[in-house]
Amino acid sequence: MALATVADVEARLGHPLTAEESTKAEALLSEASVLVEGFCRRVFVAPIPTAVPVVVSRMVARVLATPEGSEGVESTQMSAGSFQLTHRYSDSSGGPWLSSSDKTMLAGLRSGGAVSMGLVSERTL
Repeated sequence: MALATVADVEARLGHPLTAEESTKAEALLSEASVLVEGFCRRVFVAPIPTAVPVVVSRMVARVLATPEGSEGVESTQMSAGSFQLTHRYSDSSGGPWLSSSDKTMLAGLRSGGAVSMGLVSERTL
């Protein structure tokens, strides 16, 4: 189940999506939702906290706003002397990713990952 809608993504981008973008957005919404639930270590059910659809729609909007053919390119550097061109690639691989600000928004929704157990013998209880 996607934790945001195509309408959320359209609101984030500020324009309606084409039919092709809508189809791609549906798949990306599912993928982004799984990433958010994995990061938060929990499955969200209604009512879904406000931060969740915001983050999921931001993740999908970032992917859709990336120019075609530049997936994974984080920055480009050019130089005239010695005719150099350098691309720096991220590890996003064309799919949605959680940015540090996304993680900050979700930090309060994470389930605890640590468990504490007393070191007492069962015989003394």
